[in-house]
Amino acid sequence: MARKTLRIGLVGVGAAAQINHIPALKRIEDFELVALCDRDAEKGARVAQKFQIPRSYARIEELLSDEEVDVVDLCTPNYLHAPMAVAALEAGKHVFCERPLSRSADEAAAMIKAGKKHDRVVMCSVQHRFRPDAQLLRKFVEKGDLGEIFFVKAGWLRQRTHWDSDEWRRQKRESGGGVILDLGFQTLDQALWILGGPKVESVTASVHRARKGEVEDNAIAFFRLASGATLTLEVTWGLLMEKDFAYVNLFGSGGAALLNPLRIHKGMHGTLVNVTPQVDTSRFQYKQSMEAQFAHLADALRKGSRPMGAAEEILPVMEMLDAVYRSAELGKEVRLA
Repeated sequence: MARKTLRIGLVGVGAAAQINHIPALKRIEDFELVALCDRDAEKGARVAQKFQIPRSYARIEELLSDEEVDVVDLCTPNYLHAPMAVAALEAGKHVFCERPLSRSADEAAAMIKAGKKHDRVVMCSVQHRFRPDAQLLRKFVEKGDLGEIFFVKAGWLRQRTHWDSDEWRRQKRESGGGVILDLGFQTLDQALWILGGPKVESVTASVHRARKGEVEDNAIAFFRLASGATLTLEVTWGLLMEKDFAYVNLFGSGGAALLNPLRIHKGMHGTLVNVTPQVDTSRFQYKQSMEAQFAHLADALRKGSRPMGAAEEILPVMEMLDAVYRSAELGKEVRLA
């Protein structure tokens, strides 16, 4: 693509779009946000006016037939990710999709297949990988500074009051699942990414529904990695404490590291040394990581390279989440192919 600015159309103008996507896209020089689409036409028009976006559509077919649009950004409920992505790819558009990529590995595979067929990119929102602290931690692991990692503990325990009450999230058909697909997706993806994408051999999981609903509110999973290391994942929407806990803690033969806030200790010359680098972990890092992610996508599309977070890279994570649900249902360990 030789043209300087890539033009993007966004579908679904809910909270994720208005708080994260639109402000980030407006600040990125490489993208021009030219159109919005929402089935609530009035809401779509209001948001377009508020953010000074030229066009707004009520039907995705109208957005997809807009020849000005190069990339479609999907901020819709989970059940719409796969069908809308496939339709966008068939219309010759690249796709950026809010997490989780889909409701299941099968849906993710269909998105990948359509992307290959039409020679277009499908990228999932993995802004947690673009945080400076997570990127630093990955470099430490890559260089072997922590020795051989034998245990990883990852989790996101979120206060009940924070739970945004989008109705669709509690409907199994629309969401595909509860806290595992929501908080579990990015927590597991971040932990595995920091470790350099190790092979996972099996998973044992248990889920719990706290309220009368179709989806799980709490889950815990135990992953065995091919390296012999183990990873635990804990997630809840129903924490009754004064603050959230989000963590990725790594324990190795040569040191240990904690994320949120970043702390790294190494055993050196018989003593324990704090080797934590200076890193900006301000409360703006979520916004900055969102912008960094869009800038990365624009760069990849220009160069014709595969972006970090491409659907092909996310498929194994979706397979692991499928296995988490299967293990919880069967009440036993599930091996991954």
